[in-house]
Amino acid sequence: MKTIIKWLSGIFIVIVIMTALAYMALAVYYHDHFVFGTWARGHYITGLSVSQAAELLNEEYETADLTVKDKEGKKYEINAEDIGVKADFTASLQTAFDRQNVVSWIVNTISGKELTMVPEITYDEDALEKAVSLWPLFDLKEEDRTIEIVNVAYEGYQLIDTMDDVPVYDEILKQVDIAVRSGVGELDLENFDSCYKDLELTDKMESVKKTYEKISKLQDTGIVYKFGSQEIEFDGSFISDAIVTEEQLEDMSSQKTRKSEPGSGEFISGGEEVSFPKSYSIENGFIVDYAGNLILSESALYESMQELCGQYDTVGAARSFISNDGDTIKVNGGTYGNKIDNDKEFEYLISSILSGTKETHEPFYEQLAAEQGTDDIGDTYVEISIDDQHLYYYKDGELVLDCDIVTGNVKLGRDTPTGVYYVYGKAKNRYLRGRGYVSFVKFWMPVYKGVGIHDASWRDEFGGDIYTDSGSHGCINLPSDKAEELYGYVEVGTPVVIY
Repeated sequence: MKTIIKWLSGIFIVIVIMTALAYMALAVYYHDHFVFGTWARGHYITGLSVSQAAELLNEEYETADLTVKDKEGKKYEINAEDIGVKADFTASLQTAFDRQNVVSWIVNTISGKELTMVPEITYDEDALEKAVSLWPLFDLKEEDRTIEIVNVAYEGYQLIDTMDDVPVYDEILKQVDIAVRSGVGELDLENFDSCYKDLELTDKMESVKKTYEKISKLQDTGIVYKFGSQEIEFDGSFISDAIVTEEQLEDMSSQKTRKSEPGSGEFISGGEEVSFPKSYSIENGFIVDYAGNLILSESALYESMQELCGQYDTVGAARSFISNDGDTIKVNGGTYGNKIDNDKEFEYLISSILSGTKETHEPFYEQLAAEQGTDDIGDTYVEISIDDQHLYYYKDGELVLDCDIVTGNVKLGRDTPTGVYYVYGKAKNRYLRGRGYVSFVKFWMPVYKGVGIHDASWRDEFGGDIYTDSGSHGCINLPSDKAEELYGYVEVGTPVVIY
């Protein structure tokens, strides 16, 4: 029994000695290699030297391009390859290696150890500086920066101030450098106050700013014109041309009152209606009175008002119209549409500017269409196609009636006029008289001078090419039953589209 115990003890001692020797051998081995269970960036680097591990990590690392955004939201790209960005994990691996305990490597066999690796980023600094210096952000040099008032088409006077938020090249380059070395993909310069600065203003620049404050108040009239569903503000895009400038001085100062030219010889200054002031001065290119008030030309205001309202004066205007066939066609001329009363409208505009009225305003009209705005025909109308010799009547967008017709005699030069008209009257049992004819009709719907829509009991056939040599004197002939039906539908003012 004792012999067996001695034998077993001997074996145990041998095992312990062998294990200890193996453990110490591995400890010696790990003196130049990463210990058992070591991971880095998803790679198992046990048994690798620092240089071997660095070579592995360096090869698989993907360098990131950098997107830089400035305060205005414009973006600039730094391509990693263009500036020779390289990543090296040697230093980070060496630090981790120096901290490992080669004797306690056995601990890593339980759960392993993931190393936190931060690469050392290097790049061609000259290439980066060149790339950054070429950004449009730095195109405007400090010595060229200023404050000025410019008249922008369709917007009015605007203040161009390039003295604020001036990009600081050295600071921006510094932040770009940090971003590249950090490996981030985006950099927002707005997050760094040091990347921008404001330049000191001269007395002249301060004066320009004060002049613009006056202009801005004039351009902000607060008057909004409503044309149907469309609303247009009478702002700087219209009023800027009325602010008297140094260039206009000679013409404006000698302007005389003429009845044929609304607003001529009249001006607005300091909230009052005046003639051109005898005492004035020039302030940054603009004429001001003795009190420093800018001067508005009423004649120019009239032209601006006409420019605005003229877009919605639709009588005789060319229109896009979707025909019964679904085609979009152009229809020119006619008597139908909206016609704005320019005289009343001008009185309103001047009164509102003088009183400082701010409101949404519907213009005064001499003639009203079914709808206001540029799309004024609406969904209820009569459509007449001369080529198809057909009439359609739509009520609220739905086709209610259609029939063949006969229009003006082409051979005799009595063509039915094209354009957009309207039913300007209704009558029953009328005699239509003209040179060489008298015709009795039961249902008469005139649309333009002596041209109208009516029944033609003397005709047996309608449609086709009858109109070319046996057409009417210009009127639109309908079968009696259809004329009676249409007469019951249409009202005075109903649009009639003839093409």
